[in-house]
Amino acid sequence: MPQNWSSLLAFLACQTQWRVVATMGGLIWLGLDYAAARAALEELGLPLSRMADLRALEAGALPILNEAR
Repeated sequence: MPQNWSSLLAFLACQTQWRVVATMGGLIWLGLDYAAARAALEELGLPLSRMADLRALEAGALPILNEAR
């Protein structure tokens, strides 16, 4: 939906900002580095109000990322 476009751009801009722990059993995705996510939003000129959307997208992505373990 058009109203979600900037939230998707924000999420994609943060794709390299995940905190991950490597274990013997594989990777454990912990979540986004919020300080780095804020910097990414600022760099793109997106409003910091998108942080709430990022948290929602993060909450949806974490179970998927961690289910492969």
